[in-house]
Amino acid sequence: MIADYMFWLFGGSEQCVSKLIKLYWQAMIEEAITRAESFSVMYTPFATKITADKVEKVKEVFTKTHPAYVDYIYTDLQGFHVLPQTVDWSSFPPQQYLLILGFRHKEDGKFLEKVSRRKLPTFIEHKTPFSPLTREDTVRQMETMGKRVLPILDFIRSTQLNGSFPACSGALEKLQYASLLSQLQRVKEQSQVINQAMAELATIPYLGDISQEEADLLQSLMADAMDSLEGRGGGRERVWNTIQKVGRVEDFLYQLEDNFLKTKKLRNARRQKTKMKRLQTVQQS
Repeated sequence: MIADYMFWLFGGSEQCVSKLIKLYWQAMIEEAITRAESFSVMYTPFATKITADKVEKVKEVFTKTHPAYVDYIYTDLQGFHVLPQTVDWSSFPPQQYLLILGFRHKEDGKFLEKVSRRKLPTFIEHKTPFSPLTREDTVRQMETMGKRVLPILDFIRSTQLNGSFPACSGALEKLQYASLLSQLQRVKEQSQVINQAMAELATIPYLGDISQEEADLLQSLMADAMDSLEGRGGGRERVWNTIQKVGRVEDFLYQLEDNFLKTKKLRNARRQKTKMKRLQTVQQS
């Protein structure tokens, strides 16, 4: 998608080239859908504003047509999606689609809700923020990111210029994934992933407006990624690892707050129940 958009943006007019790009783009989407085992997808075209009623109707259709993928349903309402079969960049906005992803297992899609809410995108699985990852933790998180997180983020971004996720989302998770590969001494794979992330980061300014804060983050990520490839600054913590540490602390604090509120609710319920029993005892006597 990005290749097709950039080709048009910089004045590409050869229809045969654009057609080949779209065919390749379409083939990649279809292959991703065919190979996906944990999720299923539905694109619904729309021309007017999407209302809550329309979304619920679309979800009902999805549930009926994909009954094995309803343990967690993700609906992207923040940005339009486009498909290679109908996109025409010169007619803006092009035909828009509502994206719905359904998952076999809740944990395979639950992270999307968290990533879309975060100001700084990151995926957190390690639950203890103040202890280092063991090798087993590193392997598990690497496999989770490589098999569950990154493929889904890449799939969503394959039909969307900008939308529900922050500007650097996808690329930032790739850089965090590259750090895990580095810890496991998988240097060749690490280099490939960093190069992919840098290519994505380089296109971000052309895909839509970004804030000064996002521009600063983009510059920092590019600089650290280049240093990583060239073996410079090995003793300095990378930006993406700092962001991940902050995310772990945030998750830890949110969990403490959630546990406190649940405990408080249970305590209040017990007190109310005790009061009712005492009142009944007094009335009976």
